[in-house]
Amino acid sequence: MFILYYSLFTVGDYSLYFITNKLNDIICRKNRKTTMIEIPNIIDWSIGNSISYTFIYLIYTNKIGCLYLNIYDKGEFYTIVSPFMYFFYQDLIFYMMHRTAHTSFLYTKFHYVHHLYRRPSSWTTRISHWVDSNLENIAFTLPALFFPIHIYIWMTCMMITLIWGNFIHDGTNQMSIKYLNDNCDHCLHHSYGERNCNYGYYFNHWDKIFGTYRKIKLEY
Repeated sequence: MFILYYSLFTVGDYSLYFITNKLNDIICRKNRKTTMIEIPNIIDWSIGNSISYTFIYLIYTNKIGCLYLNIYDKGEFYTIVSPFMYFFYQDLIFYMMHRTAHTSFLYTKFHYVHHLYRRPSSWTTRISHWVDSNLENIAFTLPALFFPIHIYIWMTCMMITLIWGNFIHDGTNQMSIKYLNDNCDHCLHHSYGERNCNYGYYFNHWDKIFGTYRKIKLEY
């Protein structure tokens, strides 16, 4: 059963990566130069996401985690506000893991691969060293281990995570959104190397709290 689920996660995630980025290219009429990157094959992709796929399998099959199906188990109000709380905690975990990835050892060994693209595109979202990818992806699944959330809302949150990753890496149509870690903020992050700023994923308040926020719009 695990192998079947793992295979489905791999094929589905890999397909969504191509579909969403192709649609993004068509809709935004991207410059072809922004998409000329080395796409990992499906085997490397599977290895680079092995920890998150394992977590997703265990959470989805209720072997671990706090998913629930009946809205009335936690109440309607909790179910409505839970995705916002989920993203809040998810963003905190990502901030900490991403900032850790910029320490000298982890950056020079692994995270530098993601920063080879100083002008990123939506395709850059999932381009990382397999160790780096596995470590940072924990942030997107870990909250469901201790935070009760409706199963379908959880699935929606996972989809939003993928789409938001495409958005913040878009280097051609920069957009500045107050209180959010927008693609203007994240493009600035990509323009630097190890010593950096703007480590958040969804929001910019953690960067502001810890003094790592910088607001400069790059002109490519």
